[in-house]
Amino acid sequence: MTRNDIEIMFGGQAGDGSLTTGDLIASSFKKMGLEVYTYKDFPSRIRGGHTNYVIRAGERTNYGMADFVDGLVAFDLEAVEAHIEELRPGGFVVFDCTSEKVPDAMRRSDVTWYDVPLARIAKEELGLELVRNTISLGVLGKLIGMDPAIVRANVTGVYERKGEKVVDLNLRAIEAGEAYVEKHYAEWPSGYVLEARPDGERLLMMGNDAIAYGSLVGGCRFMAGYPITPATDVLEWMAKYLPAYGGVAVQAEDELAAINMVIGAAFTGVRAMTATSGPGQALMTEAIGLAGVLEIPVVVIECARTGPSTGMPTKTEQSNLNHLIFSGHGEIPRVVLAPGTVEDSFYIAARAFDIAEKYQCPVFVLTEQALCQSKATLPLLDVASVEVDRGKIVTEPVVFGEYQRFALTEDGVSPRVFPGLEGGMHLAPGSEHSPAGVITEKSSNRKAMMEKRLRKLVSMKDDLPRAIVHGDPAAEIAIFGYGSNRGPIAEAVDRLGRAGVPVRFFEFRTLWPFPEEEVAAFVAEAKHIFVVENNFTGQLERLIRYVTGPLERMKLVNKYDGKPFRPIEIIDAVERYALLRGPDASNGAAQAVPLRVKR
Repeated sequence: MTRNDIEIMFGGQAGDGSLTTGDLIASSFKKMGLEVYTYKDFPSRIRGGHTNYVIRAGERTNYGMADFVDGLVAFDLEAVEAHIEELRPGGFVVFDCTSEKVPDAMRRSDVTWYDVPLARIAKEELGLELVRNTISLGVLGKLIGMDPAIVRANVTGVYERKGEKVVDLNLRAIEAGEAYVEKHYAEWPSGYVLEARPDGERLLMMGNDAIAYGSLVGGCRFMAGYPITPATDVLEWMAKYLPAYGGVAVQAEDELAAINMVIGAAFTGVRAMTATSGPGQALMTEAIGLAGVLEIPVVVIECARTGPSTGMPTKTEQSNLNHLIFSGHGEIPRVVLAPGTVEDSFYIAARAFDIAEKYQCPVFVLTEQALCQSKATLPLLDVASVEVDRGKIVTEPVVFGEYQRFALTEDGVSPRVFPGLEGGMHLAPGSEHSPAGVITEKSSNRKAMMEKRLRKLVSMKDDLPRAIVHGDPAAEIAIFGYGSNRGPIAEAVDRLGRAGVPVRFFEFRTLWPFPEEEVAAFVAEAKHIFVVENNFTGQLERLIRYVTGPLERMKLVNKYDGKPFRPIEIIDAVERYALLRGPDASNGAAQAVPLRVKR
């Protein structure tokens, strides 16, 4: 029996309640004291089209998806067709056999099949086919040993606002599912069992919610945005909670309007932000340049998805890195930060506002669909630890004509006034300008102002979130990665280490300014280097090569099918390229030594 380590996938049609069921399971796992990670894979439409929701539960924190799916709850045949090959040998399938049958050729012999007429039970016993999702909770809970009291409490909490009759209907649906398993499959164990542990003071939070909450705690009081997947959750969260703290959230007519509203708000002294994805970021590019040359602090949340153009709006990718770092005509100081967990999304978002104001420049928080729309368990957030540093703010009256908004300084940061301060009126043009803000095309001034603005990239070094090194710091096998890949890489490192293969992992949290010294030191003694990223061209790998030069021992491990990495894919790459041994390796006869790397 596999204890307290399981990955469940719910598969069905968009809009049929599969995602709600997944949320209920995730919450139940969390309240049973397990660590949870969820991943939504859904089509970019409101109803119809295959969707699935993965919930992983175990005893280790901050992992992502597992190597394989342990249990598939399939509401239709399409779900089986799409995911049967993703099941772990020894796993199981719960299939709604009301109106469809799984062909014998599709029935893998190394998984257990539970044919349950979910829709028929719902209609005949409860009078409403819609509750088949809740029946599946009872089936699954019985098969894997979920705490029935917790499951019932969660269902009650979700539906109590709809009235006592709805709650009673769903509780009876759970009982119907449990009863069917007891009657038909009591002698067919699933091979998995969950044992409740103390829940403790923990949260189950989505990445976008953590970003929005961190922004609020970090002092953001204005947000303008335009709905775009997968960033819309941030705008929705801020619209709900920001007004209670004296803030304003605006749904603009488009991304152009949104970023210019943010610039205007920040100019007046309000901490301001927007949230978008690739297509919206493309529209904001020129305005980001304006913020850079006017030295206005703005924070942009970039929730990456697959591209180009519309791409696949609901799938994950890391192909926007070059865009954030290099896009725009001309050069400005900018910062790109990347959280690797839901918890870190809170703290990175809060930190972004300090960096933006202290160094008066645009700051991007780069996340991606596999992180920003996923949920994970985390400890209570330390709100009190978030400090606000507004940088060089002038609060006392100044002498009009003497005050220079863009004064040349050693660190590149000029004293900043807000509109209304006595004597602080000044020019703020998008054209190149003098320290006083007067437009000029003098070569000497241009040189001085460019150097002044770009000096910020050096001055801010000590304030940027530092990379985290996981694993054995002396290991000869080294891995680079960031964002949602933090989970699968960290798990691969842990499992390889337990199998006797030491590995270290450099988790980027600041991607620009690029941490050149830290990267150079990390690769210096490594014999095998892997760069893990979700894009075709190896955008992170190329940045690393700018520092290291060509390295034959560096391998790109990339994925660009819209899906996140599973740890086994990283383990396989290490086995293939780094663990070559054999009787005569000199003549090319070396073979990869397979590892029995436990889950």
